[in-house]
Amino acid sequence: MLVSAPSAADEALLKGLTPMQRRAVSTLSPTVCVLAGAGSGKTRVLTRRIAYRALAGTAKPEHTLALTFTRKAAGELQERLAGLGLAGPVNAGTFHSLAFHQLRRWWADRRSPEPALLQSKVRLLGELTGGRSGLEGASTADLAAAIEWAKARLVPPDHFVTAAQKANRELPADPNAVASLYARYEDEKRRRRLVDFDDLLVRYAQALASDGRFAAGQRWRWAHVFVDELQDINPLQWQVLQGLLDGNDDLFVVGDPNQAIYGWNGADPEFLAGFPRRFPGAEVVRLDDNHRSSPQVLAAATAILGRQSAGETRSRRPDGPAPTLRCFRTNLSEASGIAAEICEAATSGLAWHDMAVLGRTNSQLVAVMEALVKAGVPYRAPGAALDAAREVVDGAVDGGADGGQEGVTVCSFHRAKGLQWQAVWVCGLEAGLVPIAYATSPESLAEERRLLYVALTRAERRLHCSWASERRAPSGSFLRRSPSPWLSALASHCSGTTAHEEVFETRAERGSGARVVALPVRREGVAPYSGFIAMARGQLAATTPRGGPSAGGPSAGGPSAGRPNAGGPNAGGPNAEATRAAADGLREWRRRIARASGVPPHVLLHDSTLLALARARPQSTQDLLAVPGLGPVKVARFGPAILGVISEATVVGPRTA
Repeated sequence: MLVSAPSAADEALLKGLTPMQRRAVSTLSPTVCVLAGAGSGKTRVLTRRIAYRALAGTAKPEHTLALTFTRKAAGELQERLAGLGLAGPVNAGTFHSLAFHQLRRWWADRRSPEPALLQSKVRLLGELTGGRSGLEGASTADLAAAIEWAKARLVPPDHFVTAAQKANRELPADPNAVASLYARYEDEKRRRRLVDFDDLLVRYAQALASDGRFAAGQRWRWAHVFVDELQDINPLQWQVLQGLLDGNDDLFVVGDPNQAIYGWNGADPEFLAGFPRRFPGAEVVRLDDNHRSSPQVLAAATAILGRQSAGETRSRRPDGPAPTLRCFRTNLSEASGIAAEICEAATSGLAWHDMAVLGRTNSQLVAVMEALVKAGVPYRAPGAALDAAREVVDGAVDGGADGGQEGVTVCSFHRAKGLQWQAVWVCGLEAGLVPIAYATSPESLAEERRLLYVALTRAERRLHCSWASERRAPSGSFLRRSPSPWLSALASHCSGTTAHEEVFETRAERGSGARVVALPVRREGVAPYSGFIAMARGQLAATTPRGGPSAGGPSAGGPSAGRPNAGGPNAGGPNAEATRAAADGLREWRRRIARASGVPPHVLLHDSTLLALARARPQSTQDLLAVPGLGPVKVARFGPAILGVISEATVVGPRTA
């Protein structure tokens, strides 16, 4: 137990804190787990706890280590700590930066040659994949992501296939081929004396386990350990943390189970959920007061979590307007409507940098950026969304993107984590996007719920949610869409939802095609997708996308309906050539769309499904639904484009180099 009488400096650090924040900062327990809800001031509590310990004399700054997961977060910790009156600097950084700097010291002490750091896996993997059977059509970026996931989960190459199957992880290529590539990649690094960023953690953990003198020095140097965002830790990082502690109970962690959104990247929220079990003497402090969002915004966001919500949060902000929930006729009118509303908000005094537009994927935000450019609204698109804009929107980056702080932020749900704005527009709330189509397991669907919760809780006062009943496909045609199955929970906390269709004529919406429609209410005991799937199948059987037959093919119910294998490869040589041409065309289409969407190609269309399509060469949406691996969501989203590619390949024949 830590024993120290509070001083005047200590009391100054506690000023302005809520009772639970005060408890988290000043508790005498050495092992503390803070469960901090969205907007509850977790960074404030973490930095003040470090300063409180230092000023009370129970922790020395030079022996204090604060770990987080991004350089940006580490920089924020250092900046805040610098203003709290500590006698010396605290080491705040990422797991990878810690491992790299300490390994360099270890190598130097042992007079061991320092291996070269491989900055990116992609180039080396590109050398190893050329012409390899089973890897055709897989991008090196997707293969690198699969290997990174395995290393984060402590999965060696010989256990890769089993682990991927157990985790229901979709892979960019044949699992055995990926496992073989993983093994060759590890061998080639050893041969060239290279280490990648994952290896830094592996080797640091190994050094702590095998070199007693080095481990003792590390544990003496880092006697007081603090970890931010514990819900994002993966098994490899946890192994490093365990090696650093080795029985030391001077540990303070902060995390939010409701914001665990990186399972796809190897993170395991169970380390946070099971913390009291792993550290039986730990004190658990819950921060349930939200200081960011209005009661109305918080109620809407929490409704999305449903029964999986970890604790109840309370807003400490004044009342605000009810969030809005609207349906637009198309995603283009949705983008125009959002741009108009942003302009209206700006005329009422809201600064550009106080507003943001969030979408589940980068590709769906391109239409928003185009609309902002047309409306003369400056915007900033950090990270991958900007890359998507460069690929798809001619002139949008130069004409509208603002690299400074004065633009409206346009980014994905993931990119928005840790940020906040006074007004937020969350768009594209449609089945297939929210949740994303490839999230099928209970774990991935739960993570998708948390991801939407993260997006909604970025809003301080004004929250605007929307979806489109039709969305433009890459082929140019419009596909029917349905609302996210989770909107029924959101709708009861929003304005703008009625029991009948109603057309609005406000200044922001005039000409944008906005409308409000009734949302389906999920009955207890009914699977959330069952109603949508039945509805989608009925729509696809009865109608075609707007504009008539897709890409020159016959409409549903035409001569080929119910015959997905018509013209299959068994009919002779020309059909085999057509199959190869269709497969080549589908691979190229998949690569292009995946790149613009910011997702792995296999997520859009698995290799087995791609080959089944090439063999069957369907000619209608009804045919597509008969192909294994294609459900109504993917058919509704990509059907016309797939039919167009197959039709073109069948007419033109195989592509030549």
